[in-house]
Amino acid sequence: MNIELRHLRHALALAEHGNFARAAEALHLSPPALSRSLQALEAQVGEQLFDRSHREVTPTAMGELLLQHARKLLLHAQDLKHDLQLARGLEQGELRIGVGPFAGAALVAPVLAILSRAHPGVHLEVILAPWQELPARLQRREIDLMVVDLHEIEDDPCYAVQALGEHHTLPVCRAGHPLLEQAAPGFEALLQYPLAGPNLPEAIREELLKRLPSALQNTWRAQWKLAITCDSSAMLKQLLLGCEALAMLPWFMVEDELQRGDLQALRSLAPGLSGRFGVARLHGRRLSLAAQCFIETLLAHDVAVRQRQAAWLAH
Repeated sequence: MNIELRHLRHALALAEHGNFARAAEALHLSPPALSRSLQALEAQVGEQLFDRSHREVTPTAMGELLLQHARKLLLHAQDLKHDLQLARGLEQGELRIGVGPFAGAALVAPVLAILSRAHPGVHLEVILAPWQELPARLQRREIDLMVVDLHEIEDDPCYAVQALGEHHTLPVCRAGHPLLEQAAPGFEALLQYPLAGPNLPEAIREELLKRLPSALQNTWRAQWKLAITCDSSAMLKQLLLGCEALAMLPWFMVEDELQRGDLQALRSLAPGLSGRFGVARLHGRRLSLAAQCFIETLLAHDVAVRQRQAAWLAH
């Protein structure tokens, strides 16, 4: 029996989505091509692997058995590929980095540019996904590293984490915003304007509420709701430039806009909250040379950013 790994990937996608059209879309195949792939797999095995008699396609008992082994085989294949990359070194290496569209993307982009200039032979692949999905992608070996907020993973023994330094978070608005006419607006003023931001982990939301004056905490807990929810840092900044919304953003994310004067910081409203980010890999998984170089470059970039941040806060 000669089973191809691609057929196993297709079977796993069909089991996950329960529908030929959705699975084919996820695999970037046409439904007929996926159907032919499954038929070829069933012919190789000599058994029906999926029940197609209902609206949702479900694995048969034999299909469940095959899928259990398929998951293990594909993980072993990824581990083999990873070890081969370790042996090839920096000149022919490959690195897949998972980042969220908010802080992760803003942190990683300059680092990748530095890494690409220094080692043009390394193939870099950035997987942009919601932060909630990145741990599962790391577990499935779809990515080698992930750059994330540490609140969700730092106590999980599955991950080896390299923490970055703390990054100051501050409220910002567009230049010319009505709040800028006040000498030192208070937190009560924030509820008069729309709030914009990403989907926050509950721990960060609670930490932010704790930093407010005690008299306002219950009011904010009851009334605080984002008027604009946007996980893309680039889009969120564009939104702020065109409306009266306010947002709490890490300084490194708005460094250029603050320098140009496009966005303004509301310093009297800064709650003293810092973002805690880091880069994580699966515990016990060896780092390739490309991954080591990325982490070293990220740490050096992080130090430089925090030095500029300290100078800005001091002036």
